[in-house]
Amino acid sequence: MDIALQIISLFGGLGMFLFGMHSMSSSLERAAGSRLRKIMEKVTGNIIKSVALGAVVAALTQSSSATTVMVVGFVNAGVLTLNQAVGIIMGANIGTTITAWILSLNDLPGDVWYLAMLKPTTLAPLFIILGAVMLVFIAKKNIKTIGEIFVGLGLIFIGMEFMTNSMEVVFDQVPSLKNIFAMQTNPFTGLLIGAGITGIIQSSAASVGMLQAVASSTTVVFASAFPIIMGQNIGTCVTALLSSVGASKNAKRAAMIHLYFNIIGTIVFLTVIYIIQYTIGLPFWNSRISATDISVFHSIFNVASTIMLLPFSKLLVWLAEKTIRDSRQEIEDNPFSQLDERFLKTPYVAVGRVHIALSKMFKVAKKNVRLTAKLVAGEDTEKNSELMIANENLLDEYEIRISSYLTKISDEHLSEQDNERSSTYFHLVTNIERIGDYCDNIREICESLSESGIEFSENAAHGLSVLFDAIENIVELTYEAFSKNDTSLAVKIEPLEEVVDGIQQQLEDDHMKRLKAQTCSVEAGVMLLEITSNAERISDHCSNIGVAILQANRGGGTSIDRHEYLRRLHREMPDEYRRDYETYKQKYAL
Repeated sequence: MDIALQIISLFGGLGMFLFGMHSMSSSLERAAGSRLRKIMEKVTGNIIKSVALGAVVAALTQSSSATTVMVVGFVNAGVLTLNQAVGIIMGANIGTTITAWILSLNDLPGDVWYLAMLKPTTLAPLFIILGAVMLVFIAKKNIKTIGEIFVGLGLIFIGMEFMTNSMEVVFDQVPSLKNIFAMQTNPFTGLLIGAGITGIIQSSAASVGMLQAVASSTTVVFASAFPIIMGQNIGTCVTALLSSVGASKNAKRAAMIHLYFNIIGTIVFLTVIYIIQYTIGLPFWNSRISATDISVFHSIFNVASTIMLLPFSKLLVWLAEKTIRDSRQEIEDNPFSQLDERFLKTPYVAVGRVHIALSKMFKVAKKNVRLTAKLVAGEDTEKNSELMIANENLLDEYEIRISSYLTKISDEHLSEQDNERSSTYFHLVTNIERIGDYCDNIREICESLSESGIEFSENAAHGLSVLFDAIENIVELTYEAFSKNDTSLAVKIEPLEEVVDGIQQQLEDDHMKRLKAQTCSVEAGVMLLEITSNAERISDHCSNIGVAILQANRGGGTSIDRHEYLRRLHREMPDEYRRDYETYKQKYAL
């Protein structure tokens, strides 16, 4: 009965340990997510910087697996090349060693009071108390995130303590289990144990933590521990390999680079260690290994592997390309590659990918605005109509996929900033899609004009030309403001929108004069008014997007009442607004 309770306690400790790691890493991601996203998106070809970036990201996510999965997603989306990815993958193995160092604090001597204060048994309740106070009594979201980090770290320490205490009893009562870790000397068995455990729990940091708990509970010698630690590095590749299933060939190659890096590093290290042991001999070989020793070897192995293989990064890429061969000449241009579900493991990256996907969607809508202007001018109606229909179908697909992806993101733990951005994107995707809808409405009107042989008067045609010059301008301006997240461009949208309103009104007034003078047919007039009405609505949606850009950059939860904001602009006409308005009005005078 006692052994059963201890086994329950052991797995309970493991559960607390894993949950604590998940809670701490997800909270760290939310706290540093926006900064990491910007850094990740600006990775250059400098492999040293890539290694440093991989180490930082893995240290914050507490997982080389999560970092590599993220890299696989970036490669699949075409954001990173394989040569850029290899450095991040190497660095991720270094960054993940920080967890082992945190857990090795348990080896500090307890007879010195200031060192005893740093032991996990002391820090755990302190972290949980401090975290609980932040979570329960402080409303500010950023402080709550820090509280979650503290609680997660406290749970890691408590889980570690539970596992250590339970293992002592279990190993005493089941000696054969102890022998698996303590007495095995076959390096291949050690590799399998390390790789197997890590592959199952899909976290090398947690797996190393478990080994540290075992080492604190019973005698584990260096000879037994070394192969297990190296096997743990191989086991962590399972997550990236699984995430590459169904991805592009380059994404599969990125996962293979991770695997080859760890396998080659392990082979070289094992070979060197055993050559030294069987020739010169290692004095500590059969000595007991401590949690701190495990941290030291884990770090040495990963740093040395990186230094050793860094000059051969292109060789790793070549090896991956030879493993995953192209069966034919392929051009992988998936318009939805940014919406890769691998990024959901790191929500702050997923939110950044949505911005890129929306920019691509907006570019398609912009193309249709240009084609619409050509249709209205009577240019190549059949060819332009076909292109517009294809683009409109793509816009509809973008709306469905981006909205679905945003829904999945909303189920994740997001920082306050990313939560606001995600909500804004829900509105923006609709506005962009509506621009496409109004273009499609105008396309149908132009086809009807062509089929019926109706032509506009010279004055009407000139007025439409001026209107669509302004529409193309406002759409281009809005696209630039959104893709660059530039508020200085966003504030120029509304004065141009007001000019478009004026052009529409003047075209309607001129049409009524022509109708009274009987110089324009009723049929042509109806179609003219439908075109101008749809065109003006395109500018309305540009205005909505402009206000959303300004709203997103305010931050802090402050909102803009769109209607009040626009009424104030039109009523008060601030100096900059008035200057832009007059410039546009002169440029698009009929």
